[in-house]
Amino acid sequence: MKNIRIDYHTGTGGSKLVAELLAEKLRNNNLNVEVNRIFRAEIDGISEINHIDYYVLIFPVHSFCAPKPIYEWVAHLAGNRCKTALISVSGGGDVLSNSASRSKTVKLLKKSNFNVILEEMVRMPNNWMKTPEKEKYVDILSKLPNKMDAIFQAIISKKRLRKVVYWIDYLISALGEAEKRATSKFGNRIQVSDNCIGCGRCAKNCCSSNIQIENEKPKFGNRCDMCLGCIYNCPHKALQPTYGAYQIDKNGYNLRLMCQDANLAAKFHPIIQNFTP
Repeated sequence: MKNIRIDYHTGTGGSKLVAELLAEKLRNNNLNVEVNRIFRAEIDGISEINHIDYYVLIFPVHSFCAPKPIYEWVAHLAGNRCKTALISVSGGGDVLSNSASRSKTVKLLKKSNFNVILEEMVRMPNNWMKTPEKEKYVDILSKLPNKMDAIFQAIISKKRLRKVVYWIDYLISALGEAEKRATSKFGNRIQVSDNCIGCGRCAKNCCSSNIQIENEKPKFGNRCDMCLGCIYNCPHKALQPTYGAYQIDKNGYNLRLMCQDANLAAKFHPIIQNFTP
């Protein structure tokens, strides 16, 4: 095994951090690693993946499922039966409501000719409604080095580890898919305050390609997947939701600072020091 591709979808940075840490470990093992962030606008340009030996797909859990762009992404891929790892990232970790979060994506990957042999969940500090207190997120992130070591070892050893999913888990996942239909309302009702300087960071980093800059101000469409990236990552706190505003922590969410509080920079420097969502 020489060539590995890692695709990831991210809003507030959890999946990106997992992708970067995993890529570093694999490269240190003399493997060729290609890392790619998934943007909805680029989906039509992807096609066959036939030059890799191992494929890794990483995504955050949205409403107990994968984000909608993940389904669109995988549907456009054509694999070569390469071994594949599917890694989900969640504030809740491997709780009951998340256990079927990868199931639909697994089916789509198989249909696109990928051989899914590894499923894993990585826990990150929650970014929905109320972010954890410092003691809690430090505890969560302190477990990240061991988790990344375990995933790295599973990939290089080509370990087969699939998760058991029960019928109640599929039911919860189906309810989550129905809930995601309301995310467009969240996106197209975001208000832009006078703090906005038109820097364009929100549009550049929108994984759903839902934001355009017009007259030096962001304009939101109807394709929001509620990743919360534009809200939390705006350097001037200029974006305010009016629909579902209760789901946003007014104190913000900064994963890099959380990692520094957990002293992860000592183990993952310079990734943590230079990390941006």
